[in-house]
Amino acid sequence: MDLTEFLGEFQLEAGEKLDLMANQLLRLERDVTNPLPVRELFLAAHTIKGGAAMLRLTDVQVLAHAIEDLLSSFRDQDRALDQPTADLLFQAIDRLRALISSATGESMGAEPDPRVNAFGAQVRANARSTQLPVLTEVANRAPRALLVDDSATVRELQRMLLEDAGFEVESCDDGQVALARAQAETFDVVVAGLNNAGVSGFDLCAALRANPAYNNVAIILATADPNPESARRASECGAQALVRKGTLSDERLSEVLGAQLAA
Repeated sequence: MDLTEFLGEFQLEAGEKLDLMANQLLRLERDVTNPLPVRELFLAAHTIKGGAAMLRLTDVQVLAHAIEDLLSSFRDQDRALDQPTADLLFQAIDRLRALISSATGESMGAEPDPRVNAFGAQVRANARSTQLPVLTEVANRAPRALLVDDSATVRELQRMLLEDAGFEVESCDDGQVALARAQAETFDVVVAGLNNAGVSGFDLCAALRANPAYNNVAIILATADPNPESARRASECGAQALVRKGTLSDERLSEVLGAQLAA
């Protein structure tokens, strides 16, 4: 397949995503406690990174990934946006725009530019910095969610949805680890992928339902390919819902989370 025919379409879509990122960054500057612009920024960077990976635009992929890492730190470290970081993000968006607009067929599969690698490292260094202003701790902690999935990207997307819904999230990539954590401490909701290492989502759900402490806890299973057989097994093991993996706008998932928060 000749991927060059998709380059123009990617550049057009990426340009729209970059405009969205700039607007959401301005929005975040106006209210550093608002989690929604961070989510939109992350999703836009993730979309650009995915398209760049498909077209083998290495420089674009490297820089978009670095921006993703920096945006993730706003959740992992409970960070607030400061001016130097805002300036760095604007600079990164501008550089990403220049890389995308100048991309040609010859750019596909080319060795990464050392200057792009160096700037990406600078962006990641900001993400790892500990000398950062942090958000004020909330007095009453949110209800707690346990999230398990073998994909780091899916965990990040689902974590965003759960946190935006009002949950404090603990996540891992291994079903056995998740089961041990759930047995040691009761969570208010559990979201699990089907094919995790250690214990599958179906088996995790069945094991938790055997524990009286989880009789009234919402357990949601997620899969990349929802189908009638998976839905049947999810229902049999006691799951409230089977949703598409990685979605941030699944109506059934939002409905279950809202009911759990209201309980």
